[in-house]
Amino acid sequence: MGDKMNEKDDTESNGVDQTRRTFLKGAAASLGALLVGGVSVERFFVPKSRNQPVTSSYPKAIIVDTSGNPVTVSQIPSATTSSSNYPIMSFNYPLQDEPNILIRLHGIKIPGPGIIYSGRDSILALSGICQHLGCTVPLLDYHPHESIPFEAQLIGYTSANWPSYGLLYCKCHGSQYDPTKGADNLYNDGPAPSPANHSLPQVFLETDSNGYIYASGMNPVNAVIRGHLWQPDGAVHGKLVESENLSGGTELLFDSRLNMYKTVIVSSSNGPWPGSL
Repeated sequence: MGDKMNEKDDTESNGVDQTRRTFLKGAAASLGALLVGGVSVERFFVPKSRNQPVTSSYPKAIIVDTSGNPVTVSQIPSATTSSSNYPIMSFNYPLQDEPNILIRLHGIKIPGPGIIYSGRDSILALSGICQHLGCTVPLLDYHPHESIPFEAQLIGYTSANWPSYGLLYCKCHGSQYDPTKGADNLYNDGPAPSPANHSLPQVFLETDSNGYIYASGMNPVNAVIRGHLWQPDGAVHGKLVESENLSGGTELLFDSRLNMYKTVIVSSSNGPWPGSL
């Protein structure tokens, strides 16, 4: 009788082993098919609609205040090497879901295209989405020389080593960006290196004879906005990146009165724009 029970146990054990082997073979075959098909794990789990553009190209959008009035170059306050504060000025581009920071620096010519020069000033716009883990305005903010954030002081920044025109600093994890460098703005010269690996994408700006300001595209040298699938590597990405940057969000508003796209700027100050962050 004992032999029969042992024989039964062996049969059940073999059945369990066979089931396990069948499951493992099936899992291996599925993984093999995934790899052979060239489908990355990222794309396997990301919906197909994730990188489908909501519009065919970067729109030209006029920057307006919350009352719908075009914002002019003369309305943008300047930061200098002795500024002790600077308002947050944010607008969305190229989609409604993607904030950017507008900065005007006095006494310096920032290199590169897509920058507005007015007298001795440079006006530029950089993404308000940190390239580290995606924290946004106002956690990512511009701090001029005399306005070192408390979080930056904790990692060793002082008035002696905070850059003369300050930095865009992310209070989430300490990422740092130098606006005086334009598109090549990742900063790693301080007491603690930036945890981000890439510069903030730059929005191309232009103006007209009225002094109105327009957003008209992204600088392709680092055009990938944080949260999109393609990652920047310093190359000129062109249409590939343009399509990706125009996906996963909402198209800008079209103003029939102005007959063009528009984006509303808001400010943390009580300055020319009544909106607030």
